[in-house]
Formats: sequence, structure tokens, C-alpha cells
Amino acid sequence: MAESPAWIQPGLTATLIWYDGVGEARGGERLYQVAGPVLEPVPASPYFLLAPLERSAFAGRLYRAEVSLADLRAFLGDLDVAEGHLSDELEFVATRRRAPLLAVLDAWGETAPAEVLPYLSDLNAFLPSDSGPLFVTPEAHAGLQREPERFGTAWICDGCGEAEDASVFLWTTHRDGFVHVRLAIENQGGVWTCRLHPFKFPREESHDG
Repeated sequence: MAESPAWIQPGLTATLIWYDGVGEARGGERLYQVAGPVLEPVPASPYFLLAPLERSAFAGRLYRAEVSLADLRAFLGDLDVAEGHLSDELEFVATRRRAPLLAVLDAWGETAPAEVLPYLSDLNAFLPSDSGPLFVTPEAHAGLQREPERFGTAWICDGCGEAEDASVFLWTTHRDGFVHVRLAIENQGGVWTCRLHPFKFPREESHDG
């Protein structure tokens, strides 16, 4: 896991920001000018995914279910994961440490441990130990069981009706009898809470073939 610095651990939660400027601050911190979304309340997690504003068309394509696995990897290849904090005015993210996001996820892909969770069919959701429900429709769950690698929409809020309002997107791979969630994007009105390699769930034999 040479590509995974010690300060990053599987299961962490990071908030994606779009930035359109980079500068330096005293003490060696790097400043990223926030171009969106509006982060109120301030995220509890000190981790961020730094996405250049010129890649923001990806969001619209994601909501329209137009993103392939290759598209996802190309997008993630342009992002860094960083540890830092928002400025008081919420205009900048000051980062202390950064790493290429895709390299980190790939380093974890074959070796990282993960919490094992059951799919709760009565809730149509998983329940991670450190958060509320992660909703996944039965149809999406069946697709995750069938396909050795998959990225796509896992849930759209029925009350909202539109993916841009409230939705979940999952990147999963099969390994050692489990479906591993490599990336979960929880969208709430354009604010993306991203879980990096958060958990895995048993692969059901009935979905083989």
C-alpha cells in the first residue's frame, strides 16, 4: 500500500469541493478557493476531495446516469484527497496534506480491510456503524451482486424525484466472496459526502452467472 499515506484510512468520509484557484498560506498550507457547493453547516470531517471547477460537468452527467466506469476513473484521476479545514468565511479550504485520490483507492483495492454489513431489505439500505442509512434500491443491490465491477445510481429520493436533489452512487468490485464498496457518493442538493472504501457485503450465490 505504498500509494496510501498513513494519514488516510479506509472508511473515511470526505466532502467534495469544486475549486477555481490555488494559493499558498503561511506555514506551508495550500489554499483552494471554493467555487461550490455552499458548505453550511460546516462538515464535521476534516477531509476533502478537491475537484477542479473545469471538471464540474461531471456532476450533471452523473445525475443523468451518463458516467461509465472509465469516465469515473478519469474523473477521480483529476482529484486529490486532502486533510484540512475551511476558512471562517467558507471561501477557502486550507490543506495540510494531500494525495492523489485514485492512487489511494487503487492501493486499497486488493488489501484494505472493511466493515462487513448486511443489506437490510426492509429498509432498502445499509447501516454503517458511523452514520445513518445508506439507501440502495433492491434493483441496484441485485445489479451490484451480478456485476464484477459496477458504478452507477444506487438510489434516488422518491420524495424529490431528481438525482440532483438527493441520491446515492456506488462504485463496487467483487473479491473473495464479497462485494466491496470502493466509493459511495451521497448527494444532498449538490453537496457530496464521499465515503472511501467504507464497507463490504456478502455476495449472494443466487446472483452468480
